[in-house]
Amino acid sequence: MAGRVTLKGVKSGMVLRLPEDGNFEELLPGIEDKFKHAAEIFGSKHVILSIEGRNLSEAEAAMVLKLLAENTKVKCEGIVLDNKELEEDFQRLLGPDPGHEKELAELKKEREQMMATIENLQAAVDPMNCRVLMGNLRSGANVETQGSLMVIGDVKPGASVTAGGCIFVLGALQGNADAGAFGNRDAFIFAMEMDPIQLRISDAMAIAADTAPKKKGLFARKDTMVPEVALISEGHIVITDLGSELLKKNKFYRKRRRPAAAKPDESRKEQSRN
Repeated sequence: MAGRVTLKGVKSGMVLRLPEDGNFEELLPGIEDKFKHAAEIFGSKHVILSIEGRNLSEAEAAMVLKLLAENTKVKCEGIVLDNKELEEDFQRLLGPDPGHEKELAELKKEREQMMATIENLQAAVDPMNCRVLMGNLRSGANVETQGSLMVIGDVKPGASVTAGGCIFVLGALQGNADAGAFGNRDAFIFAMEMDPIQLRISDAMAIAADTAPKKKGLFARKDTMVPEVALISEGHIVITDLGSELLKKNKFYRKRRRPAAAKPDESRKEQSRN
């Protein structure tokens, strides 16, 4: 009886063919054996399972699906049966998107956007003049650098970062950030999550307490983490979503040579200490 069970792969998945007559339970060892042999071939693919040659009851079809799950790693997106009414019931149980294709497509899109963000950041940073810090900066931490600064972590409330160039926070910016500290008005501040206490770019400054929260405004709370950039526009600090065009327009993007070390003036040094 087991020899009369066949399983073959097709473009859309698997076709399991069962004999029309005989006791169904006697077919189960043969079905299990076919699934075991197909496990390595199909791997963890998403497949449609077509069962032909025999009208199965709901309980019998469920047993076949159970054997498929126990003996392979495939993800069954749908089932096709000779029993059309039962097939409709199973498709309804599986749902409109059993393989989560829509969800996977959205995750893929998010990953592509994140990779584009990383590429843009790499293009904007002068590797010869950028200090990189690993880990979170907690309250009381005060980091200063003459070039640009990249923090791979969070800048917590009470911490501050100061840079002569741009500031990149690959995490949450919740403390103080001071970019373009020696007069570079083209500098900008990037953060994966922009929620600072105070921002300063060259001679422009913005403080959270002075700004009323808006849906897409400065210091506004957002339900989702959106990479953003703070820069000077018409004399004021504004926050906008990160984009390749923004970075290409910024002068820092085109700077490839290591600039001469800038000397901070005494007033800025004293202010940084305080």
